[in-house]
Amino acid sequence: MNREGHVRDVMTPSRLAASVTRHPVLGAFSVAGYPDVPRSAEAFLAFTRSGAGLLEVGVPAVDPWLDGPSISDAHEIALRAGDGIATAVETIRLVTAETDRPVFGMAYWDTVRQFGPERFVREIAAAGAAGCLIADVAGQSRARWAEAASKAGLATPFLVDRGAEHGESEAICRAATGFVYVPAAGGQRTGYSAQLDLQALDACVDVVRRAAPSTPVLTGIGVSTPMMAAAVVARCDVDGVVVGSPLVRALSDGGPEAAAALVAKFVASVSSVVPEGAA
Repeated sequence: MNREGHVRDVMTPSRLAASVTRHPVLGAFSVAGYPDVPRSAEAFLAFTRSGAGLLEVGVPAVDPWLDGPSISDAHEIALRAGDGIATAVETIRLVTAETDRPVFGMAYWDTVRQFGPERFVREIAAAGAAGCLIADVAGQSRARWAEAASKAGLATPFLVDRGAEHGESEAICRAATGFVYVPAAGGQRTGYSAQLDLQALDACVDVVRRAAPSTPVLTGIGVSTPMMAAAVVARCDVDGVVVGSPLVRALSDGGPEAAAALVAKFVASVSSVVPEGAA
């Protein structure tokens, strides 16, 4: 793995949109520093070799409230080794030195707020990140975050709360850059593995499309198997799916090779789909 310094091309909005909308994209998530930094970086690179078109690097957090048991455990293990943000920055740096696939951070606002949003964006941008999704930034904090990220040249995807009022959802969609993230399972934590209401998901995606017609839409949370990923892509007007908990479990059980093999299955599954209504 190349550990030398590097200079990446600027991730312009058009370049980012093109990379995300290679339909359908498979986004692969894991937690930075799990089970340690070198193996974490190697896992992300293995995901790209298996066809992942976008990477989400979780910033280790003390209270990852949106995450289920598998990912929460990974956060805890990563934090035992040291500072979560420093771990994420180093992981992103190692990964972006070896791939041109867009790499996004995924963080919680409390982590970023305590560190300082302006400092945080400078550090992950310097490491090569294309952007960062913060799951729970809202209101005036959202404006501060978007301004800081924009100045650093980072995209700011946002997660749409499917239970939010219509006006709030529209504001989130219009503020998002890079992509909008729509939970496949509303009101659930990551690791949810029961059935999905695809009709309700498709209706939510339609609302997002009307609010932000030029912004890619990705979904995750509840897309637990390759078969489910294929069903989501076939039924719903999304540009791709992001998979997390299944990969973290595979990484825990069998290491980067096992997790990468599962990525390949997800990629093959979504790539074989002809969406409903297509010619």
